Amino acid sequence: MENANIKITRLIDLEKKARESRNHDELNFIITNETRKVVEYVNCFLLNRSITDQFQVQAISDIASVDRTAPTVTFIEKLIKLKGSEKDTVSFDLDQVSQEIKLERPKNLPRHLCCIPLISPQYGLQGYLVLSKASLFQEDETELLNHLSKIYGHCYNSFLKTFSFKKYFDEKFRGKKSKRTLIIALIICLFPVQLKSTAPVEVIPKNPFVVTAPINGVVERIIVNNNSQVKKGDLLIRLEDEDLKSGYNVALQALKIAEKELLRSRQFSFTNNEEKARLNELSAQVDLKKIELKFAQEKLQNANIYAEKDGVAIVERKNEWQGRPVDVGEKIITIANPKEVEFLVWLPVKDSLVIKEKSSIKVFLDISPISSLSGELVRASYSPSLSPQDILSYRIIGNFEGKKPPRIGLRGTATVYGSYSIFAYYVLRRPITFVRQFIGI
Repeated sequence: MENANIKITRLIDLEKKARESRNHDELNFIITNETRKVVEYVNCFLLNRSITDQFQVQAISDIASVDRTAPTVTFIEKLIKLKGSEKDTVSFDLDQVSQEIKLERPKNLPRHLCCIPLISPQYGLQGYLVLSKASLFQEDETELLNHLSKIYGHCYNSFLKTFSFKKYFDEKFRGKKSKRTLIIALIICLFPVQLKSTAPVEVIPKNPFVVTAPINGVVERIIVNNNSQVKKGDLLIRLEDEDLKSGYNVALQALKIAEKELLRSRQFSFTNNEEKARLNELSAQVDLKKIELKFAQEKLQNANIYAEKDGVAIVERKNEWQGRPVDVGEKIITIANPKEVEFLVWLPVKDSLVIKEKSSIKVFLDISPISSLSGELVRASYSPSLSPQDILSYRIIGNFEGKKPPRIGLRGTATVYGSYSIFAYYVLRRPITFVRQFIGI
């Protein structure tokens, strides 16, 4: 009698804890671990219904987290799928059942199992409680477990998600509503929509003037700053000119020496036939030295680079240019007209379907994310290249359609619009591409 009273007390205490649980995880813990106070067992597995109507192990006694790839977990799920009862408590002898369902019994699982369905009064079967131990489950233990199953099922009303794909499709695609639902779904799938894609965009100058190095040399200083207004004739860049000055002075002295040598030969040519014969040679030497002097003078003049048109100077990393060697034709800075701009869009290869002639472009700059700027695709690169974000992309240029052009250098996001297609293709295009690439078709 005393043992019976103790069990009743434990049962009441367990029921109280289950009903007062504050969340789903706490209830799972109480079911898998506290049930041991009423019925002895080695392992306890709690399976709940998923949205795909499959029963999956959500909690295990004495284990903090469930490894869904574990052989024991896989075995329990398959066993419930094949042998689980939706109404009554069922006991299993694993040696016998394993042969029937052709599944190898895990070595760490005791021989005898008891499967108790958890039934919610409002929503029906919501899961299973599977207990295991080495000996058979007695009749009084089974009665206690049947009573607990109703308690646990009622407790799950507050936490379990009742949405199920199977039930949803049964409601919508069977019976009287099925034809109407299919017609609506078909109309939606065939509804025409315009293909579009978003990509990073930058405001760049249109037809800029590129200032390049006229000679091989070393940058001494860049005079102008980024976004500075410049006028034609303004000094932009100064190159190191010490070697150029030395070269000019050497060429000048060589010319003077050649001229004096020519003058001396002319004076002695009246009395000396040898000197007279050297006059042509010395005259050619003087002409050569004049050319060398002119070349050295031009190089010295090119050490200072001046603006050839009005505009705004675009200087990238000005401080890094000081002391940097440059070759002939190497770009140093750019001069652009701030009133003539265009959009540079880096469109990923996966979205290249939207590239077509005169596609419309809508630009949202980071400084003004609410308002948009309009443009039109002018040209696109023939082959893709890596974008600044290291993504293989096509380089798209779009013109600016508006009165007040944005400042050069601003960045944002552009939406490129392509041709029209059906809504089903618009939604499934990327998943189809991903699956095709994944399986290698």
